[in-house]
Amino acid sequence: MTEVTVPNLQWFGDKPLTLEFPDEWDVKRCMMACEGQPPLSEAEIKAALENPLGTRPLSKLAETADEVAILIDDMTRPTRSHQYVEPILEVLHGAGIPVDNIRFIMATGAHGTVSRLDFVKKLGDDVVADYQCYNHNPYEYLDHLGETSRGTPVYVNSEVMSCDLKIGVGTVLFHRLMGFSGGGKIILPGVAGLDTIEHNHGSVGGFGPQFTAHETTGYLKHENNVMRMDCEEAARLAGLDFKLDSVLNLERNPIELYTGDFVETQRHAAKGVDRWHRCESPKEMDIVVANSYMRENEANIGMWPAYNSVKEDGTIVLIGNDMNGEIVHWIFGRHGKNRGARLWSSKRRPLRRGKRLIIHSPYKMRSYDMKLGLPEQTTWIRDWDEVIEALKSEHGKGSKVAVIPDGTSCIPDEITI
Repeated sequence: MTEVTVPNLQWFGDKPLTLEFPDEWDVKRCMMACEGQPPLSEAEIKAALENPLGTRPLSKLAETADEVAILIDDMTRPTRSHQYVEPILEVLHGAGIPVDNIRFIMATGAHGTVSRLDFVKKLGDDVVADYQCYNHNPYEYLDHLGETSRGTPVYVNSEVMSCDLKIGVGTVLFHRLMGFSGGGKIILPGVAGLDTIEHNHGSVGGFGPQFTAHETTGYLKHENNVMRMDCEEAARLAGLDFKLDSVLNLERNPIELYTGDFVETQRHAAKGVDRWHRCESPKEMDIVVANSYMRENEANIGMWPAYNSVKEDGTIVLIGNDMNGEIVHWIFGRHGKNRGARLWSSKRRPLRRGKRLIIHSPYKMRSYDMKLGLPEQTTWIRDWDEVIEALKSEHGKGSKVAVIPDGTSCIPDEITI
């Protein structure tokens, strides 16, 4: 057997996953540009706080601050927030800001709620024990700040708006709607109201069954993306003072870090991601195995790089090993057999490329199965040996197999779809 190892279970112990394939197949484990890149040191992270882009150093901003909100991205993002939060806290306390004047809010946007354990995974037990940590509520406790130039009503978390120093901590990855994540998204959708998120995603971006996607949106579409510019207007209205945007290696450690003005940090980090997250994408593969790692609870994101490699009559195997299953989504999610959120589409779409989809995970969830591919195209198989047997029934000796180490962060080096 041929063995291939991929990262796995980012929030559940980071235990690598070894996949076995028959020797009779031609198996290629695709490589990301960032693999093997050494992470920034603690000293380099601290230095970034004092050498920001487009704004004063954090230590100077903290001198005149009284109440501080630190916004961290949620469990759909791979950020090891504690790596950045610990030096931030040093700066804040060095400026004389007491523990009780600092709170953490997880910027979940429309992604449901999180638990104490989620905060611990992001921040560490000591921070959660000593500092206030809060869920964002997109339905209540919102301040109305006006409208953007695109008519988006801007409602933002009232606790965030009660603070005179607002810091965001996050990671940049490719994004299906806004080209790349990061930057002002920590405000919209991160700590925005549902009406704000709906207008930005629907009326502005054109996503939802009653809309047509705006031509400026989509994978890697970035600079003039109307959704992003709308988010950035909202973040300006909210007064986001200081942002950290990281570029990660495949171990989720920073290899680039930008701090300061959220537009500048996001633009620089997006360029870094476009370089470091590029991944080999062989074409016309009989079988494409797309692992999910950095966004395991949104495993369907991994379909994009898989589509770029699979042949028309090939098979995609999508691995999604988050024990908690798919993230709750109050804007796009299904919430009943025939009911869904505001921008949910009841129409099940066929695969964009490939003949068959196998979802592989021991953590089967029927409602997730119902969103990918047509019923006759999609199968959920819990056991890897059974996956191999199912593949053998369709693909014989000499079949070409591509293994994508993390379909939720890999950017195909040659994009065809």
